[in-house]
Amino acid sequence: MTLQRTIDASLNRLAEGLRVMEDLARYVLNDPELSRDCKSIRHEARRLPDRWPVGWIEARRDVAGDVGTDIEAPDESVRSGTWEVAVAAAHRAAEAMRTVEECCKVVDRDAAQTVESMRYRLYEIDAQLRRGLASRRVRQWSLCVLLTEERCRHDWLEVAAAAVASGSDCLQLREKNLPDPELLSRTRALIELARPAGCSVVVNDRIDIALAADADGVHLGRDDLPVAEARRLAGGQLIIGASTHGPSEAQAAVDAGADVLGVGPMFTSRTRPDLEPAGAERLAKHVAAWSDTPHLAIGGIDRANLPLLIESGCRGIAVCDAVCGADDPAAEVEAMLDLLHRSQPV
Repeated sequence: MTLQRTIDASLNRLAEGLRVMEDLARYVLNDPELSRDCKSIRHEARRLPDRWPVGWIEARRDVAGDVGTDIEAPDESVRSGTWEVAVAAAHRAAEAMRTVEECCKVVDRDAAQTVESMRYRLYEIDAQLRRGLASRRVRQWSLCVLLTEERCRHDWLEVAAAAVASGSDCLQLREKNLPDPELLSRTRALIELARPAGCSVVVNDRIDIALAADADGVHLGRDDLPVAEARRLAGGQLIIGASTHGPSEAQAAVDAGADVLGVGPMFTSRTRPDLEPAGAERLAKHVAAWSDTPHLAIGGIDRANLPLLIESGCRGIAVCDAVCGADDPAAEVEAMLDLLHRSQPV
């Protein structure tokens, strides 16, 4: 019966997908409960053939005769990070489970009901895994707060907590003069604060600190490690952002493997007073030229001038003084996010 062969192959794919999910929950998220759930459903899938006569499921196995072994989708060999690994594994497991369920409706209806129940549990595990890995996903951030202690009116960690609670989806630790042990400690403190909320943590300049702390990303300027070298060192483990100050730098960063492009400075900035402001016109040209690459407009942005950038197509901003130096950092984050979100198409 050819259904035996289909069930056999699908159970193998199911086990592969579940194993990847379990390993991510165990080794990346360090989540014992989610790891147990993945392991439990994987073992249930492994026991399904026990319902049938010995050898029945393997009787039609024919790996050499499988006409699909050489067929590969264009994106099958590309993963930009652990979030995409998790999504691909979950899709593989769910699709295989659905095939097993449908085939079992022909040969074993009780087994089909069992697999249906497992499939709904798998959806919940998938959702939990995605939430746990959300901060590591390459995406268009809305508001990144550049945390620099000397610019903070309140305690730097309190500012970070207020930003996360108010909806900031990225924190960048920007400290040029801290000793390495302190920089590492602060990065880990931000990760503990931000990751449960799906907020990414990026380290400015220092790929070594980002890797050591298991941060989500690193942001590199023109005088830092080249993007191509950073990508060679980090692979897909880190989101890599790059500062750009014109079309040639933007294209070079994309070609080298940058995930997010900083575009600026938009206005006069205390952070980089040496750079001539680019203004909203260049932002509009950048957005048009690299529409598929996430961007962060940066440099002197506040509530007053943000609408001008939004008119130019801005989807994400990086701010320092506007939040760090505010009496009420949470209110500033909420106000700017409200402006950004109101401009997005429904």
